[in-house]
Amino acid sequence: MSVNINKHIADILQLYEFSMSIGKTLDFDKNCDNFLKLLLARKNLSGCCIISKEEDEYIRSYSYPVGLVDDSMMEHSEFLDDCFKGETIKAGKFVENKIVSSITTGGSWLFFNLKNDKGLILINHKGTPFSEVEINQLSPIIDKFSISLKACESFAKQDSLLRILTAQNKELREFTQAISHDLKSPLRNIVTLIAWTKELGESLQDDVVQNLENIEYNIEKMDNLIKGLHTYSTIDKFEENDKEINVESFLQEVIESLVVPDTVQFHIESNVSQLFMYPTLFQNLFYHLIDNAVNSIDKEKGEVYIKIKEEESYLNCSIKDNGKGIPEKYRERIFQLFESIDSKKECIGIGLPIVKKIVDYYKGDMQLESEVGVGTTFFITLQKE
Repeated sequence: MSVNINKHIADILQLYEFSMSIGKTLDFDKNCDNFLKLLLARKNLSGCCIISKEEDEYIRSYSYPVGLVDDSMMEHSEFLDDCFKGETIKAGKFVENKIVSSITTGGSWLFFNLKNDKGLILINHKGTPFSEVEINQLSPIIDKFSISLKACESFAKQDSLLRILTAQNKELREFTQAISHDLKSPLRNIVTLIAWTKELGESLQDDVVQNLENIEYNIEKMDNLIKGLHTYSTIDKFEENDKEINVESFLQEVIESLVVPDTVQFHIESNVSQLFMYPTLFQNLFYHLIDNAVNSIDKEKGEVYIKIKEEESYLNCSIKDNGKGIPEKYRERIFQLFESIDSKKECIGIGLPIVKKIVDYYKGDMQLESEVGVGTTFFITLQKE
């Protein structure tokens, strides 16, 4: 009686050991190594093999030892013939929950369906058959192992996709930087040639002067577009440390960097004087929000209200103007690249997409309220960490 109890305890401990060896890694081969090598050692088996169905062929996705489970054994064993040509496979797939055991002149074999068009073959060259008790004990463990393999494959696909996306983003960033660099030189040359031509003065006809001014206008707009594209493509690729920012002086610097009519008045309200932020992001965020507000003003006297309120874990900001307002149909589109409701050369449809990208970087939120003819308010929430 005690012998049976001891055996049951030993079986339970062994199954627990098997179970704990599964899923320790998301690498397919390492996951197989952890479990299958332990299984072979504890059960005194000769080898194992995982086969996968791809189209009309069965390939080995894992085998151990490699020299033992060779191609001739895979092709000519009676067991595999029984599995592949018999009831184990229907309509090109392994039958659900199918377990096949067999004894041949080459030893005994045990096949487990791992689902997802995979199967596990355990090999014992000594010919000792697998008992029904052993099979029943191993079944739930093999099921867990099957789930872990699916997780490994999903992770590998995700990792591969991530690598592809990273490479594509790098290529896009390099392309944008090259474009922004290579286009600036010919643009400067064109501007210089136009300036020389305009120096001819009165000898130029009025329509020629007007055409030259139109060219200058479009060149300036293209230059703004190139700068905006470069900023947008690198906004979350910067390398800098967060720094202590004096909010009021920093905002004044941003305002001074803009072309602001004398008729526009700014009102700044904040409950915090110092913030730890990434200066590049903070500057770009408020530069484009304030620039958007200024460009939207169509009144004789412009008003821009900037509010910054610090909470425990996030920052609340708002930019309000008394401009022309944004019609309902444009309120989603304005956050997309190159979508602008204004034809000014400064309005190239990149400013608000940059703002949205910065807000997303800080895992924040952005909302707007607007009334045509009255003005617009952007509400920004940024997580501080």
